[in-house]
Amino acid sequence: MLSATRRGLVEGLRVAVSEAGYDYDIADTDVELEAFDDEEKGEFSAAVSFAIAADVGANPMAVADDIAAAHRDHGLPEGVSEVSVANGHINYHLDPAAMARLTLGTIDSEGDAYGSRERDDPDTIVADVSSPNIAKPLHVGHLRNTILSDALMNVLEERGHDVTRDNHLGDWGTQFGNLLHEYVEFGDEDAFEDDPIAHLLELYQQFEQRDGLLEEVEDFGALTDDFEEAVENERTHHTEAGKEWFARLERGEDVAVDRWERFREASIERFEDIYAELGVDFDLWLGESFYAREGWNDVVIEKALDEDVAMRGPDESVFIPIYPDDYEDAGDPEAASVDTSLDRARAMVDDAGSVEDADFDAFYIVKSDGSTVYGTRDLATIDYRVREFDADQSVYVVASEQNRYFQQLFVAARKMGYTDVRLEHIDYGMISLPEGSMSTRGGQIVTVREVLDAADERAREIVRAKGRNVEDDEVDAIARKIALATVKYGMVAANRSKDITFDIDEAVSLDGDTGPYVQYATTRAYSILDSAEAVPDVGDIDPSAFNDTDYDLIYHLGRYPLVLDRCETRYDAAPLAHYLLELAHVFNSFYHKNRVLDAESAAEERLVLTATTAQVFENGLDLLGIDTLAEM
Repeated sequence: MLSATRRGLVEGLRVAVSEAGYDYDIADTDVELEAFDDEEKGEFSAAVSFAIAADVGANPMAVADDIAAAHRDHGLPEGVSEVSVANGHINYHLDPAAMARLTLGTIDSEGDAYGSRERDDPDTIVADVSSPNIAKPLHVGHLRNTILSDALMNVLEERGHDVTRDNHLGDWGTQFGNLLHEYVEFGDEDAFEDDPIAHLLELYQQFEQRDGLLEEVEDFGALTDDFEEAVENERTHHTEAGKEWFARLERGEDVAVDRWERFREASIERFEDIYAELGVDFDLWLGESFYAREGWNDVVIEKALDEDVAMRGPDESVFIPIYPDDYEDAGDPEAASVDTSLDRARAMVDDAGSVEDADFDAFYIVKSDGSTVYGTRDLATIDYRVREFDADQSVYVVASEQNRYFQQLFVAARKMGYTDVRLEHIDYGMISLPEGSMSTRGGQIVTVREVLDAADERAREIVRAKGRNVEDDEVDAIARKIALATVKYGMVAANRSKDITFDIDEAVSLDGDTGPYVQYATTRAYSILDSAEAVPDVGDIDPSAFNDTDYDLIYHLGRYPLVLDRCETRYDAAPLAHYLLELAHVFNSFYHKNRVLDAESAAEERLVLTATTAQVFENGLDLLGIDTLAEM
């Protein structure tokens, strides 16, 4: 198994460097995996000789020779046959037969656990995932978040961490006061009962569009005084009424709370239907309202003022000043360094004449009207996670448009004294439509329901046209699994940092390098195994019977745990998606170039290889939330 081999090489290299007389700290990343068919480099290499040579003023080739000789004397890990030096690089060459025995034996013995990791002291990770706003439909942006975060949390759990998934609902704030006002003025009980989310969305859009229109009329200015006054009064009526309804909600008045709870419950019911279809679960559904209604916001505000890390503005707002030199490494508890002094902020305000013009960012936790904001509730969330979960990491899967906000949140949290928890913003690019940016306010969105229905229909067409041995009553079930594989794989495999122009036809395409391509490779492996009388025991096969094509596949199977290492380090499941696609290509090459069931000399060996390949496909696809199929 390549991950165990690399660990052995790293440990041996540490000893070799020391015994060769050099003082240099070897990191895990100093031993790199190379391509299987690069005979000159070997399967692993290390370039530490260049850094060491620069430190001691020596020739890198000489340093590499010294270290390689010391490593030979120390002894190479099982499966490594030779260490060589080329152009200053230290190259490690595997014994193919030993690699085959180790890799196939490990996969066979570990089964579903292959690639997993056990830790004596796992991190407790609490993560914001999906996190839609209530009273609106789930759209394709939520779909990207939900799929990305589900795959990543699966990987983190597989790597031995204790993960809690919190669907941190957006269910509190002034917008819900606006919605309550709009419902009282224009709501329709029958429309709400028939389709609550559609009706609430209509009311939300109506409020926002009317306010936007009135603002444009005000800005135009070419009006009579009476008309201008009427427009201003109309706009004030609605905006002030929305604020008042939110104030009533925060005060806990029954009429506001009862309506708001109906909105929330109806939203969650619809969300749960979609999540069940996606095969996604959550451990918590706390939402922003939990921290407001259970007093956690008050704890944060009192703490910030009592510990003198927040100050009051002239309008009675409360904010935490964030200085330009506070931002670096704020998420890392070991590297973060913040200035908690308020005297510095007061001096800046005096020099500038106002909070807005001072040379710091004001992170508000109380508005001038006394209401709370996102920052209050997010700090309360960190406080809750530290107190209730003893969280080692508080993780946020949120689009990149919030990058600056999370930088400020993390600095504010450090100033508040949350100095032991790692704070990680896992950002991803924004999604737009071919016709422009998505806008819930303007009604320009693609819902999750639309995407899933389109993918289902495309998959049903394919199954009906090309499915072999598929009964009519199985078409829908198979099509649904293929559709989800298409959507999920496409979301995870895309470059997480890049913005996406979402085209629904491309998103549900089954052509090319897609999830169904990996599913099909797995199904092909199942077909081979089903046709065999039995799969031999791994210990009974002869690795010398394998050819280069076989060994290439074995090498890729051995890479699987290393790929999960990369996913864990990067907080990104995309390397796993790319690996599975590559494995599917390698397996299909193996299938086309080699005989398996009727091979003259390696039938048993290739049956074992096929079985272990199927196991790795199953393990990897399961982490991505994609089902395998016995028939396609």
